[in-house]
Amino acid sequence: MDMKLLFTAALALATGLASFGASAADKPPIKVGVLLPESGFMRPNGETYRIAIEMAVDEVNKAGGVNGSQIQLVLSDDQGKPTEAVLLFRRHVSEGVVAELGPISGTAWESVAPLANAMKVPALNYTALKPGISKKPYALRIHPNDGMMVPEGVQEFVKKFPKVKNVVITGDAKEASGASGMKEFATAAKKLNLNVVDTVSFETRTTDYSPVAIKIKGLNPDAVFISSFSPNALALLKELDVQGVKVPVLANALIWAGSFPQTVTAGADRIYSIGFATDEVSAMTPAYKDFAKRYVASAEKNADLVKPINVSNSSIAYDAAKMLIGVLQEKKIDGTTSPAEARKQITEGLNAIHKWSGLNSVTMQDNGDGYIKSHMIEIDPATKSWRYSKL
Repeated sequence: MDMKLLFTAALALATGLASFGASAADKPPIKVGVLLPESGFMRPNGETYRIAIEMAVDEVNKAGGVNGSQIQLVLSDDQGKPTEAVLLFRRHVSEGVVAELGPISGTAWESVAPLANAMKVPALNYTALKPGISKKPYALRIHPNDGMMVPEGVQEFVKKFPKVKNVVITGDAKEASGASGMKEFATAAKKLNLNVVDTVSFETRTTDYSPVAIKIKGLNPDAVFISSFSPNALALLKELDVQGVKVPVLANALIWAGSFPQTVTAGADRIYSIGFATDEVSAMTPAYKDFAKRYVASAEKNADLVKPINVSNSSIAYDAAKMLIGVLQEKKIDGTTSPAEARKQITEGLNAIHKWSGLNSVTMQDNGDGYIKSHMIEIDPATKSWRYSKL
């Protein structure tokens, strides 16, 4: 063969391969929006979920990305406020995100869900508890709502405390998940023949809980059901202790995440919650143990998180990110896919999921919410962490 021709052919092949390699390496990223409270009283919750989401994304990016593109998280602080969440969601859409993870509070999710459908941008929630606020096809939630979780928790509570007959329900009437949780507690109590003596509500920004505790004391209940975020629950438990109210307290999943088990003092031996995962190594699958080990190693570096690290609720955020990544891979979406086309394909992919297994096993319902079997959980005083309650 003519050496000049051979050299020319080799050069052309090398140039072609180099061009192919460069085009694969130079693919633009896939933008995914993340709305979390990175300031305010919900910051610990935001940090809990941010670490889990970043773990899921870092894993796939280090392995080469999705279809040759890296995932770029566009993370913004919504402060746990619905107005901020709406504003930032619109901004993320204008910046070209193909999907949104969050927001996490029920009030914010209730505001963003209809907007996601109006703007035709898929959003995946993994924490909000209020029933009926997910809006198919664009706004889905993989976390079970309180209409699923509360009845399962109350049923186990009654098994543990069969002598309880009269209950008082209390909670945050201004937050969507808080208010809906109180309603679900009332419904579950009625079905189990418990007498709801009264409902005593407060607001998210309440600072003095003595009037609430005094009123509850006067009602003389056998137990108290509470639906509020951790800071509110901690303050109320302390005041109930001051007032001498020593009855068992069952809270919905709003206190499950974050620093509640590590920081609660007053009433720690009488407080129960509802969840589908704990910090017990003996209850974890091998995959969950691996996640927990890596999560703790990362979270312990965060000065904003109380130690020991509460792993239990973080897994659902990791699963949400993994579910979205799986759809991106399946639909062959990369950074060159137009945002509009990517959003359409992601929405189709998410709505096609009926059963999904990650760290948690999720069964998607027709209403756009996921179902995971829940149980009553309690605090292990030795480790200051959640464990399944012994019935």
